[in-house]
Amino acid sequence: MRGDLRSRRVAVVPDAVLNPPAGGADHLTPLAEAGWGLVVLPPAGLPAGTEQAMVAAIADQVVTFLDDDYEVALGWPGDERTGRLIETLSAIGRRVERRIDLLD
Repeated sequence: MRGDLRSRRVAVVPDAVLNPPAGGADHLTPLAEAGWGLVVLPPAGLPAGTEQAMVAAIADQVVTFLDDDYEVALGWPGDERTGRLIETLSAIGRRVERRIDLLD
């Protein structure tokens, strides 16, 4: 194998994309087919401190991707945990401009 075969594209998505509810739409396949890697936000229902720690860790990952010139997009921009990630990134002076609307 030669070169780096990764797409250098990462979508930050809610847990429901990876683990959709019964009968929920498959958003994972189209993302994979379009060459997007995934960073998955924590599921709903975690204790607030645990969720915030996970979102902070994901923010660190996102900053690393941005600094390494990856294309980073937020999937499902209206999601509550996506909003927390946006706030966390904003607090450290970072933004993700690209959005992917995964809603049907």
